[in-house]
Amino acid sequence: MFQTNTNKSTIKEIRERERKEKEDLIKSKCEELAIQKLGSKEALVQLSNKYKGLWYLPILDENEEEIIKLLILKPIDRHILSYASTKIEDEGLYIFLEAAMNECVIKEHSDMDVITEDEYFIPAANKFNKILEGKKAFMVKR
Repeated sequence: MFQTNTNKSTIKEIRERERKEKEDLIKSKCEELAIQKLGSKEALVQLSNKYKGLWYLPILDENEEEIIKLLILKPIDRHILSYASTKIEDEGLYIFLEAAMNECVIKEHSDMDVITEDEYFIPAANKFNKILEGKKAFMVKR
């Protein structure tokens, strides 16, 4: 069945809105699960304040509706990258990502089998790598 777009949004705008809605839903599910793991919303806020922010790295089921596993990560800083980068030259990208994830993860509140089991690690490592790429910088010669 066809549906009329009454607010004259472009396909790009519609897809962006749908992506944002999905992201917000996953974020709220991550928040709920993190609160369960920590015991209270106040504990989550304290942890976030302690590390100056938190990242969630969820592993979703096939339907992308339920969170199977969750890593709670502190933000990446140059010290973590410095340590992890010692691994990349000798052992490759996935060892680098594993080292960086191990340094960022808050172990007592995360599902550590995301890092130890390949079926969870490979998709998590791909997303984690995108977090590392986050902001773009350019160097332009005048």
